[in-house]
Amino acid sequence: MELKGKDMYRAECGIQLSDDHLRSLFSLYQPLIGSTAVSLYMTLYSESYHQRSQESHSRLSLIMNLSADDLERARIRLEEYGLLRTWVSEADSRNTYLYELAAPMRTEEFLADDGYMTVLAANIERRNLEVTAHKLREEAGSRKNYTEITRPVVRPKADRSIASEIQYTTIRPKYRFSDDDTAINFDYESFIATTSTLVFPAELRTQENLKLIGKLATVHGLSPDRMRILVSRCVDINTMTFDADKLKYMAEKTAPDVTQAKDPYDLPPVSFLQAKQNGAAVSLNDRRLLEHLSVDMQFPPDVINVMIEYILKKSQNRLVKAFVDMVAGEWARDGVTTREQAFAETRKQTVSYRNTKKEDVLPEYMSRDVQNNSEGRSPEEIEALMKGLKKS
Repeated sequence: MELKGKDMYRAECGIQLSDDHLRSLFSLYQPLIGSTAVSLYMTLYSESYHQRSQESHSRLSLIMNLSADDLERARIRLEEYGLLRTWVSEADSRNTYLYELAAPMRTEEFLADDGYMTVLAANIERRNLEVTAHKLREEAGSRKNYTEITRPVVRPKADRSIASEIQYTTIRPKYRFSDDDTAINFDYESFIATTSTLVFPAELRTQENLKLIGKLATVHGLSPDRMRILVSRCVDINTMTFDADKLKYMAEKTAPDVTQAKDPYDLPPVSFLQAKQNGAAVSLNDRRLLEHLSVDMQFPPDVINVMIEYILKKSQNRLVKAFVDMVAGEWARDGVTTREQAFAETRKQTVSYRNTKKEDVLPEYMSRDVQNNSEGRSPEEIEALMKGLKKS
Protein backbone atom coordinates (compact mmCIF):
# COMPACT_ATOMS: atom_id res chain seq x y z
CA MET A 1 0.00 0.00 0.00
CA GLU A 2 1.63 3.24 -1.15
CA LEU A 3 1.92 5.94 1.50
CA LYS A 4 0.71 9.38 0.37
CA GLY A 5 1.37 12.75 1.91
CA LYS A 6 -2.34 13.43 2.39
CA ASP A 7 -2.78 10.20 4.40
CA MET A 8 -3.42 10.90 8.08
CA TYR A 9 -1.83 9.28 11.12
CA ARG A 10 -2.11 9.11 14.88
CA ALA A 11 0.67 7.83 17.17
CA GLU A 12 0.09 6.05 20.45
CA CYS A 13 2.58 4.93 23.08
CA GLY A 14 1.57 3.27 26.33
CA ILE A 15 5.03 3.20 27.86
CA GLN A 16 7.50 5.71 29.31
CA LEU A 17 11.00 5.25 27.89
CA SER A 18 13.67 4.93 30.55
CA ASP A 19 17.35 5.78 30.23
CA ASP A 20 18.05 2.08 29.74
CA HIS A 21 15.48 1.92 26.91
CA LEU A 22 17.18 4.83 25.19
CA ARG A 23 20.64 3.27 25.56
CA SER A 24 19.31 0.06 24.06
CA LEU A 25 17.63 1.91 21.17
CA PHE A 26 20.68 3.95 20.16
CA SER A 27 23.51 1.52 20.96
CA LEU A 28 21.93 -1.83 20.09
CA TYR A 29 18.96 -1.30 17.79
CA GLN A 30 20.38 1.55 15.72
CA PRO A 31 23.08 -0.57 14.00
CA LEU A 32 20.31 -2.96 12.94
CA ILE A 33 17.50 -0.61 11.83
CA GLY A 34 19.43 2.52 10.87
CA SER A 35 19.42 6.10 12.12
CA THR A 36 16.37 7.06 10.01
CA ALA A 37 14.21 4.42 11.67
CA VAL A 38 15.44 5.51 15.12
CA SER A 39 14.62 9.11 14.25
CA LEU A 40 11.12 8.09 13.14
CA TYR A 41 10.62 6.13 16.37
CA MET A 42 11.59 9.08 18.56
CA THR A 43 9.52 11.52 16.48
CA LEU A 44 6.41 9.33 16.81
CA TYR A 45 7.18 8.95 20.52
CA SER A 46 7.19 12.72 20.85
CA GLU A 47 4.04 13.08 18.72
CA SER A 48 2.13 10.57 20.84
CA TYR A 49 2.10 12.91 23.82
CA HIS A 50 -1.20 14.80 24.09
CA GLN A 51 -2.09 14.04 20.47
CA ARG A 52 -5.84 14.62 20.25
CA SER A 53 -6.14 14.98 16.50
CA GLN A 54 -4.75 13.29 13.44
CA GLU A 55 -1.95 14.79 11.39
CA SER A 56 -0.93 14.35 7.77
CA HIS A 57 2.14 12.45 6.63
CA SER A 58 3.18 15.50 4.63
CA ARG A 59 3.69 17.29 7.96
CA LEU A 60 5.70 14.33 9.27
CA SER A 61 7.84 14.39 6.12
CA LEU A 62 8.44 18.10 6.58
CA ILE A 63 9.55 18.01 10.22
CA MET A 64 11.81 14.97 9.57
CA ASN A 65 13.07 16.18 6.19
CA LEU A 66 12.21 12.80 4.64
CA SER A 67 10.20 11.68 1.62
CA ALA A 68 7.11 9.48 1.93
CA ASP A 69 9.14 6.54 0.61
CA ASP A 70 11.83 7.08 3.25
CA LEU A 71 9.17 7.19 5.95
CA GLU A 72 7.63 3.95 4.75
CA ARG A 73 10.99 2.15 4.64
CA ALA A 74 11.82 3.36 8.15
CA ARG A 75 8.41 2.25 9.41
CA ILE A 76 8.94 -1.24 8.00
CA ARG A 77 12.32 -1.53 9.75
CA LEU A 78 10.70 -0.62 13.06
CA GLU A 79 8.01 -3.23 12.49
CA GLU A 80 10.56 -5.91 11.66
CA TYR A 81 12.26 -5.46 15.03
CA GLY A 82 9.08 -5.30 17.09
CA LEU A 83 9.26 -1.57 17.85
CA LEU A 84 6.09 -0.58 16.01
CA ARG A 85 2.67 -1.99 15.14
CA THR A 86 0.64 -0.41 12.35
CA TRP A 87 -3.06 -0.39 11.49
CA VAL A 88 -4.74 1.34 8.56
CA SER A 89 -8.29 2.45 7.82
CA GLU A 90 -8.74 2.74 4.07
CA ALA A 91 -10.95 5.34 2.36
CA ASP A 92 -11.44 6.62 -1.16
CA SER A 93 -9.85 10.03 -0.63
CA ARG A 94 -7.15 9.22 1.94
CA ASN A 95 -6.12 6.50 4.37
CA THR A 96 -5.68 6.84 8.11
CA TYR A 97 -2.83 5.09 9.93
CA LEU A 98 -2.53 4.23 13.60
CA TYR A 99 1.03 3.77 14.88
CA GLU A 100 1.45 1.99 18.21
CA LEU A 101 4.97 2.14 19.63
CA ALA A 102 6.48 -0.71 21.65
CA ALA A 103 9.37 -0.35 24.07
CA PRO A 104 12.83 -1.55 23.01
CA MET A 105 14.24 -4.51 24.92
CA ARG A 106 16.26 -3.48 27.89
CA THR A 107 20.02 -3.69 27.40
CA GLU A 108 20.36 -6.75 29.64
CA GLU A 109 17.62 -8.58 27.72
CA PHE A 110 19.08 -7.64 24.35
CA LEU A 111 22.59 -8.73 25.31
CA ALA A 112 21.20 -12.08 26.49
CA ASP A 113 19.35 -12.70 23.23
CA ASP A 114 21.52 -14.93 21.02
CA GLY A 115 19.58 -14.14 17.85
CA TYR A 116 19.86 -10.37 18.13
CA MET A 117 23.48 -10.57 19.21
CA THR A 118 24.34 -12.72 16.19
CA VAL A 119 22.80 -10.20 13.81
CA LEU A 120 24.41 -7.29 15.64
CA ALA A 121 27.85 -8.93 15.48
CA ALA A 122 27.44 -9.31 11.71
CA ASN A 123 26.65 -5.61 11.40
CA ILE A 124 29.30 -4.00 13.58
CA GLU A 125 31.92 -6.80 13.84
CA ARG A 126 32.62 -8.79 16.97
CA ARG A 127 35.33 -6.44 18.29
CA ASN A 128 32.96 -3.45 18.28
CA LEU A 129 30.19 -5.57 19.77
CA GLU A 130 32.42 -6.44 22.71
CA VAL A 131 33.12 -2.75 23.28
CA THR A 132 29.41 -1.95 23.19
CA ALA A 133 28.54 -4.81 25.51
CA HIS A 134 31.21 -3.77 27.99
CA LYS A 135 29.91 -0.21 28.06
CA LEU A 136 26.29 -1.30 28.57
CA ARG A 137 26.70 -4.04 31.16
CA GLU A 138 25.93 -2.64 34.57
CA GLU A 139 28.05 -3.72 37.48
CA ALA A 140 25.59 -5.26 39.88
CA GLY A 141 26.18 -6.71 43.30
CA SER A 142 27.95 -10.06 43.34
CA ARG A 143 25.66 -13.06 42.82
CA LYS A 144 28.31 -15.64 43.61
CA ASN A 145 26.93 -18.66 45.43
CA TYR A 146 23.39 -17.73 44.35
CA THR A 147 21.24 -20.00 42.20
CA GLU A 148 18.25 -18.55 40.38
CA ILE A 149 15.00 -20.34 41.20
CA THR A 150 12.60 -18.01 39.37
CA ARG A 151 9.78 -19.91 37.71
CA PRO A 152 9.86 -19.62 33.91
CA VAL A 153 7.42 -17.22 32.25
CA VAL A 154 4.47 -19.02 30.68
CA ARG A 155 3.72 -17.50 27.30
CA PRO A 156 0.44 -18.58 25.63
CA LYS A 157 0.71 -19.58 22.00
CA ALA A 158 -0.60 -16.77 19.81
CA ASP A 159 -2.99 -17.35 16.91
CA ARG A 160 -1.51 -15.03 14.29
CA SER A 161 -4.40 -15.65 11.90
CA ILE A 162 -6.77 -13.97 14.35
CA ALA A 163 -4.46 -11.03 15.06
CA SER A 164 -3.97 -10.36 11.34
CA GLU A 165 -7.72 -10.17 10.74
CA ILE A 166 -8.34 -7.44 13.32
CA GLN A 167 -9.13 -4.17 11.57
CA TYR A 168 -8.23 -0.65 12.61
CA THR A 169 -11.86 0.30 13.23
CA THR A 170 -12.43 -2.64 15.58
CA ILE A 171 -9.44 -1.63 17.68
CA ARG A 172 -10.24 2.06 17.81
CA PRO A 173 -14.02 2.55 17.50
CA LYS A 174 -15.16 5.89 16.13
CA TYR A 175 -16.47 8.26 18.74
CA ARG A 176 -19.19 6.17 20.32
CA PHE A 177 -20.79 7.89 23.28
CA SER A 178 -23.79 5.71 24.20
CA ASP A 179 -26.47 3.48 22.72
CA ASP A 180 -28.21 6.43 21.06
CA ASP A 181 -25.30 7.16 18.72
CA THR A 182 -27.40 6.06 15.76
CA ALA A 183 -28.93 9.53 15.92
CA ILE A 184 -25.55 11.10 15.05
CA ASN A 185 -24.47 11.31 11.42
CA PHE A 186 -21.31 13.40 11.53
CA ASP A 187 -17.78 12.91 10.19
CA TYR A 188 -15.82 13.22 13.43
CA GLU A 189 -12.60 12.01 11.79
CA SER A 190 -12.61 14.91 9.34
CA PHE A 191 -13.65 17.41 12.01
CA ILE A 192 -10.90 16.37 14.44
CA ALA A 193 -8.25 16.07 11.73
CA THR A 194 -8.84 19.60 10.43
CA THR A 195 -9.48 21.39 13.73
CA SER A 196 -6.38 22.75 15.40
CA THR A 197 -6.01 22.55 19.17
CA LEU A 198 -5.45 26.31 19.03
CA VAL A 199 -9.04 26.61 17.78
CA PHE A 200 -10.61 23.86 19.87
CA PRO A 201 -8.25 22.90 22.74
CA ALA A 202 -7.92 19.27 23.72
CA GLU A 203 -9.15 20.07 27.22
CA LEU A 204 -12.53 21.11 25.80
CA ARG A 205 -12.97 18.04 23.59
CA THR A 206 -15.05 16.24 26.17
CA GLN A 207 -17.52 13.48 25.39
CA GLU A 208 -20.38 15.87 26.15
CA ASN A 209 -19.12 18.65 23.86
CA LEU A 210 -18.27 16.32 20.97
CA LYS A 211 -21.65 14.64 21.22
CA LEU A 212 -23.44 17.99 21.11
CA ILE A 213 -21.44 19.04 18.05
CA GLY A 214 -22.43 15.85 16.23
CA LYS A 215 -26.09 16.17 17.19
CA LEU A 216 -26.35 19.78 16.03
CA ALA A 217 -24.56 19.03 12.77
CA THR A 218 -26.92 16.11 12.11
CA VAL A 219 -30.12 18.06 12.75
CA HIS A 220 -29.17 21.23 10.91
CA GLY A 221 -27.28 19.55 8.06
CA LEU A 222 -23.92 21.22 8.77
CA SER A 223 -20.60 19.97 7.39
CA PRO A 224 -17.43 19.41 9.50
CA ASP A 225 -15.91 22.54 7.93
CA ARG A 226 -18.92 24.65 8.93
CA MET A 227 -18.98 23.18 12.44
CA ARG A 228 -15.28 23.96 12.85
CA ILE A 229 -16.00 27.63 12.18
CA LEU A 230 -18.95 27.72 14.57
CA VAL A 231 -17.07 25.88 17.32
CA SER A 232 -14.13 28.28 17.05
CA ARG A 233 -16.49 31.17 17.80
CA CYS A 234 -17.75 29.47 20.94
CA VAL A 235 -14.34 28.86 22.54
CA ASP A 236 -12.68 31.28 24.95
CA ILE A 237 -8.98 30.38 25.10
CA ASN A 238 -8.26 32.74 27.98
CA THR A 239 -10.80 31.13 30.31
CA MET A 240 -10.63 27.72 28.59
CA THR A 241 -14.42 27.50 28.31
CA PHE A 242 -16.85 26.29 25.66
CA ASP A 243 -20.22 28.03 25.25
CA ALA A 244 -22.68 25.27 24.32
CA ASP A 245 -25.71 27.59 24.27
CA LYS A 246 -23.98 29.92 21.84
CA LEU A 247 -23.18 26.98 19.55
CA LYS A 248 -26.84 25.92 19.58
CA TYR A 249 -27.93 29.43 18.67
CA MET A 250 -25.39 29.77 15.86
CA ALA A 251 -26.27 26.34 14.45
CA GLU A 252 -29.94 27.32 14.42
CA LYS A 253 -29.12 30.48 12.46
CA THR A 254 -26.90 28.76 9.87
CA ALA A 255 -28.20 27.58 6.50
CA PRO A 256 -27.88 23.81 5.89
CA ASP A 257 -24.89 22.50 3.95
CA VAL A 258 -26.56 19.14 3.21
CA THR A 259 -29.60 19.66 0.98
CA GLN A 260 -29.58 16.61 -1.30
CA ALA A 261 -30.01 12.88 -0.73
CA LYS A 262 -31.13 9.89 -2.77
CA ASP A 263 -33.74 9.16 -0.12
CA PRO A 264 -35.50 12.27 1.24
CA TYR A 265 -35.92 10.64 4.65
CA ASP A 266 -32.12 10.50 4.96
CA LEU A 267 -31.91 14.30 4.80
CA PRO A 268 -31.11 16.36 7.88
CA PRO A 269 -34.46 17.28 9.49
CA VAL A 270 -34.00 20.99 8.73
CA SER A 271 -33.43 20.26 5.02
CA PHE A 272 -36.37 17.84 4.99
CA LEU A 273 -38.72 20.45 6.47
CA GLN A 274 -37.40 23.06 4.05
CA ALA A 275 -38.30 20.73 1.19
CA LYS A 276 -41.80 20.33 2.62
CA GLN A 277 -42.03 24.14 2.56
CA ASN A 278 -41.16 24.26 -1.15
CA GLY A 279 -37.70 25.63 -0.42
CA ALA A 280 -38.72 28.33 2.05
CA ALA A 281 -36.29 28.83 4.94
CA VAL A 282 -37.19 27.06 8.19
CA SER A 283 -38.07 29.45 11.01
CA LEU A 284 -35.94 29.67 14.14
CA ASN A 285 -38.74 28.24 16.30
CA ASP A 286 -39.18 25.26 14.00
CA ARG A 287 -35.42 24.60 13.94
CA ARG A 288 -35.36 24.63 17.73
CA LEU A 289 -38.25 22.18 17.72
CA LEU A 290 -36.33 19.80 15.44
CA GLU A 291 -33.24 20.21 17.61
CA HIS A 292 -35.32 19.32 20.67
CA LEU A 293 -36.50 16.08 19.03
CA SER A 294 -32.90 15.07 18.31
CA VAL A 295 -30.90 16.33 21.29
CA ASP A 296 -33.47 15.89 24.06
CA MET A 297 -35.78 13.16 22.74
CA GLN A 298 -32.95 11.19 21.08
CA PHE A 299 -34.84 10.40 17.85
CA PRO A 300 -32.77 9.51 14.74
CA PRO A 301 -33.06 11.96 11.80
CA ASP A 302 -35.19 9.69 9.58
CA VAL A 303 -37.65 9.08 12.43
CA ILE A 304 -37.91 12.84 12.99
CA ASN A 305 -38.64 13.33 9.29
CA VAL A 306 -41.47 10.76 9.31
CA MET A 307 -42.86 12.33 12.48
CA ILE A 308 -42.76 15.86 11.06
CA GLU A 309 -44.48 14.76 7.86
CA TYR A 310 -47.19 13.04 9.89
CA ILE A 311 -47.71 16.02 12.20
CA LEU A 312 -47.96 18.49 9.30
CA LYS A 313 -50.72 16.35 7.79
CA LYS A 314 -52.62 16.00 11.05
CA SER A 315 -52.40 19.64 12.15
CA GLN A 316 -53.02 21.47 8.86
CA ASN A 317 -49.33 22.14 8.03
CA ARG A 318 -48.53 23.60 11.43
CA LEU A 319 -45.82 22.57 13.87
CA VAL A 320 -47.48 23.40 17.17
CA LYS A 321 -45.10 22.62 20.02
CA ALA A 322 -47.78 21.12 22.28
CA PHE A 323 -48.89 18.70 19.58
CA VAL A 324 -45.30 17.85 18.60
CA ASP A 325 -44.48 17.10 22.24
CA MET A 326 -47.58 14.92 22.54
CA VAL A 327 -46.67 12.84 19.48
CA ALA A 328 -42.99 12.68 20.41
CA GLY A 329 -43.83 11.52 23.92
CA GLU A 330 -46.11 8.80 22.61
CA TRP A 331 -43.50 7.56 20.13
CA ALA A 332 -40.82 7.60 22.80
CA ARG A 333 -43.01 5.52 25.14
CA ASP A 334 -43.71 3.11 22.28
CA GLY A 335 -39.96 2.70 21.74
CA VAL A 336 -39.84 4.04 18.18
CA THR A 337 -36.23 4.04 16.99
CA THR A 338 -36.46 3.04 13.31
CA ARG A 339 -38.16 4.35 10.20
CA GLU A 340 -40.32 1.24 9.88
CA GLN A 341 -41.56 1.65 13.45
CA ALA A 342 -42.28 5.33 12.74
CA PHE A 343 -44.45 4.49 9.72
CA ALA A 344 -46.28 1.92 11.83
CA GLU A 345 -47.01 4.66 14.39
CA THR A 346 -48.51 6.92 11.73
CA ARG A 347 -51.14 4.29 11.01
CA LYS A 348 -52.50 4.56 14.54
CA GLN A 349 -55.60 6.66 15.15
CA THR A 350 -54.42 9.88 16.81
CA VAL A 351 -56.66 12.84 17.68
CA SER A 352 -55.78 15.97 15.70
CA TYR A 353 -54.43 18.92 17.63
CA ARG A 354 -57.01 21.23 16.02
CA ASN A 355 -60.64 20.27 16.61
CA THR A 356 -62.10 20.10 13.17
CA LYS A 357 -65.03 18.18 11.73
CA LYS A 358 -62.84 17.02 8.90
CA GLU A 359 -62.21 13.30 9.22
CA ASP A 360 -58.62 12.42 10.02
CA VAL A 361 -57.41 10.47 7.05
CA LEU A 362 -53.78 9.51 6.67
CA PRO A 363 -52.21 10.12 3.27
CA GLU A 364 -52.39 7.14 0.98
CA TYR A 365 -48.61 6.52 1.10
CA MET A 366 -48.74 6.24 4.91
CA SER A 367 -51.52 3.67 4.83
CA ARG A 368 -49.58 1.28 2.62
CA ASP A 369 -48.16 -1.85 4.14
CA VAL A 370 -44.68 -0.95 5.43
CA GLN A 371 -43.59 -4.52 4.74
CA ASN A 372 -44.11 -3.93 1.04
CA ASN A 373 -42.68 -0.42 1.01
CA SER A 374 -40.61 0.48 4.05
CA GLU A 375 -39.92 3.91 2.62
CA GLY A 376 -43.65 4.74 2.55
CA ARG A 377 -43.54 6.77 -0.68
CA SER A 378 -44.12 6.20 -4.35
CA PRO A 379 -41.47 7.29 -6.86
CA GLU A 380 -43.78 10.13 -7.97
CA GLU A 381 -44.12 11.42 -4.40
CA ILE A 382 -40.37 11.25 -3.81
CA GLU A 383 -39.78 13.18 -7.03
CA ALA A 384 -42.26 15.87 -5.93
CA LEU A 385 -40.52 16.22 -2.57
CA MET A 386 -37.09 16.49 -4.19
CA LYS A 387 -38.40 19.23 -6.51
CA GLY A 388 -39.34 21.24 -3.43
CA LEU A 389 -35.88 20.60 -2.04
CA LYS A 390 -34.15 21.89 -5.16
CA LYS A 391 -35.92 25.23 -4.79
CA SER A 392 -33.86 25.83 -1.66
